[in-house]
Amino acid sequence: MCCAIRRGAHPLNDFPWLRRLIIVALPVIVAFFYMTASRHFSYTPDGTYIYLQFAKNVVRGAGIAFNAGEPTYGVTSPLWLFVIALGGKLGLDLYMAAKAMDLVFASLGLVAFFFVAYEVIRNGVVALCATVAFSVDAWYLRWAGSGMETSLSVLLVLLTFLFCLRNEYFLSIVFAALLTLVRLEAILMVGLIILDAYINSQNKRRALKLGTALLVVYSALIVPWFLYARMTFGSAVPTAAMGNIGFKFTIDAMAPTFTNVLETIVAPNGVAIAVLIVAGIVLLMKRKDLVSLDPSEESTEKFFIFRQSLIGVGWIALISLFYISMKTGVVSRYLLLVTPFIVIYAFLFLMRAILLLPWRRFAYAAVFVFAALVMLQNQVFYRSIVLPGIEAFEVGMEGCLIPIGKWLAENTPAGSSVVVGDIGAIGYHSDRRVFDTAGLASPVFLPLLHRGFEPYDIIEKKMYRTYCEPDFVIDRSEQPERLKNDPELLPLATRPFYYTGLSNSKIIFYTIYKVNKL
Repeated sequence: MCCAIRRGAHPLNDFPWLRRLIIVALPVIVAFFYMTASRHFSYTPDGTYIYLQFAKNVVRGAGIAFNAGEPTYGVTSPLWLFVIALGGKLGLDLYMAAKAMDLVFASLGLVAFFFVAYEVIRNGVVALCATVAFSVDAWYLRWAGSGMETSLSVLLVLLTFLFCLRNEYFLSIVFAALLTLVRLEAILMVGLIILDAYINSQNKRRALKLGTALLVVYSALIVPWFLYARMTFGSAVPTAAMGNIGFKFTIDAMAPTFTNVLETIVAPNGVAIAVLIVAGIVLLMKRKDLVSLDPSEESTEKFFIFRQSLIGVGWIALISLFYISMKTGVVSRYLLLVTPFIVIYAFLFLMRAILLLPWRRFAYAAVFVFAALVMLQNQVFYRSIVLPGIEAFEVGMEGCLIPIGKWLAENTPAGSSVVVGDIGAIGYHSDRRVFDTAGLASPVFLPLLHRGFEPYDIIEKKMYRTYCEPDFVIDRSEQPERLKNDPELLPLATRPFYYTGLSNSKIIFYTIYKVNKL
């Protein structure tokens, strides 16, 4: 036998009532999640429209490009782009295809979450409690149905873990490869899978061969895309990553991102993090007294806890360090790669730690209370901050960026070009050539971004003129028409955007200028 712990028959098979409970409860949990997330189905970030514009050109046969015929690696996830484009090829509306499939993947992610929770915790009731708690996660609800790649990335990372924990390493590495085509940082997962296979194997020589085979399979799945991207776009790395990622391992550089990451995770999941840390410390202090929930596993309990925790805790640590070392801000959807595991391991450590303490008979009561607290914190944060913020943001999109795109489509010649920093909705609805000072569709601006200039600094200071000669300029500032005194720019229309972020209620004005070319 290759592995020290095999996942064969589940204890659930010995408890028909528990199977029936799960069969009934899991669909109910998913249904409530689906209905809650559907309430803000209209929430569509500008990034979604970037995917839609790329998908539109793919469907039209104009290549992987924001501007038709100008190939660029301007999306984070090529896999998500192809999923949306497939919907378009099947005759579906791109907008509805992206939103609906996103919501479906988010719902499937909850199902995968339960199975991962059960594999880790080995207790059906506790795994259900963890699933209920995660089903109201404020960030997960926010991004479900938004049309971004987030839900697909959560589903894939959970499936990668699930098959790794079941010792089905080849399936695990396949899902890791798919995840890499959604979030590039998933490359970090490969080492954890191979390490898990090595530690969990009794035959180390065979484990080394298995690790080599896993690397070959992983490379075979992702290298063709990287080669294609390199030949087509000039880079195997998305321009979004090239513009946003820069590593500095100094305290001064890492402190702001550390604070950003901590605040983003703690706001909805502070209770889970606190329990994860405290219960983890208790387990370490009392590791000699570990007892198994299953008598058949008594002799391997210490290794069982170690093995169950290795890949999950390692992933939380690795991905957190990766983000903290980035010199730019980290948004909430990135951290959903680790949030499910914070919740799962908090429940695992809590249950196991209580079994080592005098009040072990209250273990299930503690789990129920903990689940209620996690849900309460997330719901308070979601209803007081997240939901009002995304509803206001959508009003801003509907009243500002989308109308600007439609105005350009109706009032400018078809061959016109425009320079702007927020390209998604404007480019998608205008169908005009866009010069992108954020560097996604126009990588020529990346050197300026690397030097510290913001997209709208480039517009205000006319640095874009070195790279392009647009017919129109769209500026963003806290003052309407701030560039109106420039004799080369004629202001045509201004629209306010009242809510640009969950915690940013400043009014931002977008102004369209016609460039008076000499």
